[in-house]
Amino acid sequence: MGEAKRRRAIPMVYHHTSTLRTNLIWMSGVIEVEGKTKDVIHPQLGKIMTNALFRREMKDFPQVAWFTTQLRVPRCLIVDRLQLAHEETGEVMEELVLTETEANMLAMQRVALGFPIADINVIPWPEHRGFNTGEGKRLNESAIEAGDDPADWYVSDHPVDVMKAKGVWTSSSIANPKLQRRDWYLKDVKKMVTLCRWPAPIRWSGFDVSA
Repeated sequence: MGEAKRRRAIPMVYHHTSTLRTNLIWMSGVIEVEGKTKDVIHPQLGKIMTNALFRREMKDFPQVAWFTTQLRVPRCLIVDRLQLAHEETGEVMEELVLTETEANMLAMQRVALGFPIADINVIPWPEHRGFNTGEGKRLNESAIEAGDDPADWYVSDHPVDVMKAKGVWTSSSIANPKLQRRDWYLKDVKKMVTLCRWPAPIRWSGFDVSA
């Protein structure tokens, strides 16, 4: 069965991320709700802060985990500017306007995890209580302005178990990502998540030492 037919046969949603964050996801074993993820270290730029409060104040409705029915990278995830801040004071020293290619390179390799809708606790974003709130409306407007359709979004009020993923998509190109299914990668992901949940003994000089 071709990939398009497979997607039609099983309604799926995708969580889009990148290799900047995948190690944190594998270690936690879940797709976290917004605001719960840690800062990441970029190999060239140092600490990358993507505070969820930059997007909304988290007052109109609780934090959610975001998914979409679209496999392509959501336009709202392609950042158009980058602020360089002092490490100790947090003072913004410079703001850079990014091209789409630069934004993709900043994110490193794009990754999407696919989940059957029936297997996880998600609902369509338009049916969520946050959709018609002030924050929800502003998110919708900014998404439409970027070129996305909020009707494609699904949300979960709780973290989603990575082990329920049925597919992983990555791109061989960083600058111009075109996501392709990598079944071998899904097997590796589940091995990593399992190892993080169940620490194996460390073998040293013939002795087993609890990790």
